[in-house]
Amino acid sequence: MKEYSNGDITVIWNPEKCIHARECIMGLPRVFRRGETPWIDMQAASSEEIKAVVDRCPSGALTCRKDQPSAEVGGSSPAAKITVKKNGPLLVEGGCQLRDSEGKVLAEEGPYALCRCGSSGKKPFCDGTHIKIGFDDTKDEKAKD
Repeated sequence: MKEYSNGDITVIWNPEKCIHARECIMGLPRVFRRGETPWIDMQAASSEEIKAVVDRCPSGALTCRKDQPSAEVGGSSPAAKITVKKNGPLLVEGGCQLRDSEGKVLAEEGPYALCRCGSSGKKPFCDGTHIKIGFDDTKDEKAKD
């Protein structure tokens, strides 16, 4: 994980959770600069603008926190909400802890994206492979007998 701060908020980027939805790059290209180092320029927009784009990250690869301990960026976690994306992952939002088969916590809460195509290299998280393989959730794989 990498952290980027402007002194007001810190953006945390977890590349293991990224599904390359490009919400960040398309939302604020002057801040989220693909191919540049550092790829996040926290001085290129206001904290409010950056937080608004980070909040649109469907996988939870981007999150943010308030740098000043007296105020919080998010507040308490809402109840879990799970959305099935057409031909894509399960998007989990809110207070939903994810544990592996051994009981190890993989995510404290949403947002995060779970693989449905079965081909992710970051299982159980989605890595965007569904796009490369042309995953079609209308086809029943078991019916190919």
